[in-house]
Amino acid sequence: MKCQVVGPYVEKGTLHGCICPWEIGQSAAEGAFPILEDFHDTLEAIWVWSYYTGISRKLTFKSNIDCAWEYIVENWKRFIGEEKAWNQSLYDCSLVLFSGTFYEEIFNDHKFEELLIQAGNRLEKYLSRLKSTEGREYYDPFWMTYCLSLAAKSLKQEKWITTAKALVKTTIANDELPFSRIENEPHHKGPGGHDFFSKNASKALALMSCLSREEIAKEIILEKFLPCLPEKFVSRHVDENAWNAHLASVIGKSYVFTDDKEFLHQYFMIMDELKVRDVQNSAALPRSPSFLRRESWVTFFYAHAYVSVL
Repeated sequence: MKCQVVGPYVEKGTLHGCICPWEIGQSAAEGAFPILEDFHDTLEAIWVWSYYTGISRKLTFKSNIDCAWEYIVENWKRFIGEEKAWNQSLYDCSLVLFSGTFYEEIFNDHKFEELLIQAGNRLEKYLSRLKSTEGREYYDPFWMTYCLSLAAKSLKQEKWITTAKALVKTTIANDELPFSRIENEPHHKGPGGHDFFSKNASKALALMSCLSREEIAKEIILEKFLPCLPEKFVSRHVDENAWNAHLASVIGKSYVFTDDKEFLHQYFMIMDELKVRDVQNSAALPRSPSFLRRESWVTFFYAHAYVSVL
């Protein structure tokens, strides 16, 4: 909530309602203006607040959610638009599907469904023409495939699920070695940039979602994904808290998917370390020890990891 741009900092206008990467209050105290807006951080916050509403049955954050949706609607064309070049807008589309369908489920509110359909069609078109699956971070096709598959089931979009399944079967199910040692994954080097997704983890997410009813999916997760998991918290050059939280969320989902308790050791090993790093005990984490300002998007990954075993 402290990351949302509302009064007294911005009462109205382009920024009003968005979620910036870090706490507005801390930025103001440090004189770190201008405030940065973030389209997908705003969508991630909608997911977190919606989850709270679902489990608490309290509408504590409903006004924040409404304000965030206003920002998404008003700034849609700037960040997503119509048939823009394939860029970071595809990641925005994935979060529209991920958070939007969850919001619909919690609030039984479908007034934004036209935007969800537009985002899903964009992703389906992109993935159906994909020539390479080498993209990472914002361009990770397996995260996009996971989000498209989830939304396809929720919105009953057969074309989306057909495309998602085809990609997973071609690139994962038919690959003798679909996963690599996770601690040896490529990592971002140098200043700037992000490194928040484990590519192996995103593959496992896409596999479990797209082939959830096929026995081969469980076999692959147990026989090919489980042996590749690290024995300890993985050090990364940047974004290691978000990266490990993303990995933990997939390990948790793998446990639920297979009912194999071997996954729990790695899950709690990562989550225990993240809890130690939450020095204020507020579930708000920095991206890494070298960048200590608590960030909204890292908190989303952390929250997603917590609920993955439920």
